[in-house]
Amino acid sequence: MSQDYYSILGLKKGATLEEIKKAYKELAKKYHPDVSKEDGAEKKFKEINEAYSVLSDPEKKQNYDNYGESYKNFSGYNQQGFGQGTDFDFEDLFNNFSGFSGFGFEDIGDLFGSRRGGKRESKDMGSNIKISINLKFDEAAFGATKEIKYDRFVKCEKCGGSGAEGELKTCSVCNGRGVEIKQQRTPFGIFQMQSTCHKCKGKGKIPEKECPSCNGVGIKEQLEKLNVKIPAGINTGNHLRLQGKGNQGKHGSGDLFLVILVEKHDLFKRDEEDIYTEIPISFSESALGATVEVPTLKGKADLKIPAGTQTGTIFKMKGKGIKKLDSDSLGDEYVKVIIETPKKLSKKQKELLELLQKEEDASKKRKGLFEKIFG
Repeated sequence: MSQDYYSILGLKKGATLEEIKKAYKELAKKYHPDVSKEDGAEKKFKEINEAYSVLSDPEKKQNYDNYGESYKNFSGYNQQGFGQGTDFDFEDLFNNFSGFSGFGFEDIGDLFGSRRGGKRESKDMGSNIKISINLKFDEAAFGATKEIKYDRFVKCEKCGGSGAEGELKTCSVCNGRGVEIKQQRTPFGIFQMQSTCHKCKGKGKIPEKECPSCNGVGIKEQLEKLNVKIPAGINTGNHLRLQGKGNQGKHGSGDLFLVILVEKHDLFKRDEEDIYTEIPISFSESALGATVEVPTLKGKADLKIPAGTQTGTIFKMKGKGIKKLDSDSLGDEYVKVIIETPKKLSKKQKELLELLQKEEDASKKRKGLFEKIFG
């Protein structure tokens, strides 16, 4: 059954990015598996994360708004899993059955040589966080150090993540095993269904008295501040990954992903490592030639204009562009010259141009064109 990502986040179609972020933050805090005590919190949390991963990405959101569930067929969608568009954990399926009658396997996972291993532990890693960071044009070109602030779940400092103020006691529901086992009789024998204990969340122990700082969950949300080094040459759409700076879970922390957004520049336009700009030149400079000053990322530089240069001519200034990311090579700067026609002339300028007009043969060339056409 298809899901409405907007409804999952409690929003209407067309919601802004800020509304999406706000809704996600509230719901993620409510249903985070390490925080929420509600049944089905983990499933709900996965739905919320999936909805946010689509609606917070401009390309995915546009495709989803236009094509609904079919958006997964368009570029920009990348879901890991088994086969096309599937996220199915066969190990979990097998590990949920034990005591399979007649075969002598304690766990069907034994049949496939998998049992419980690293994959199960990896599911208890904290979730990743993705945030956007705005950079000025120059910061992206030359690199910078930026302070970022964001909210993340971390272990409670007061209780060290145990959730207890003082001692822990064995969970009365699972007797310290961390799992609940239910038996079901079928025509093929007795199946044992195994699931994470709903009371202790798989820990096997519960606090005798809950920690007042985290209300017994062992994890709490806090504001994080980081100074991040931005490499020179980064561009809009690039990602920076900060390992271990995401939400903290039972067996470790997720990662923080920074999505880069570069602001526009008043003078320059960027294409990868190359930059483009326009400068005005006078008629006399274009006709006679000149050396003019042009802006570059590192200040002013001289550009030689040959005599007879036409408006719209583009000159290449090698090595005046942006540093290529993860390389020492530099892009180029392309300068387009625009010949400015004066709107007001002094008396002397007008006299000089009238003399020039008499020497020019453009009118003769136009007359020749008419003769060719009309005879």
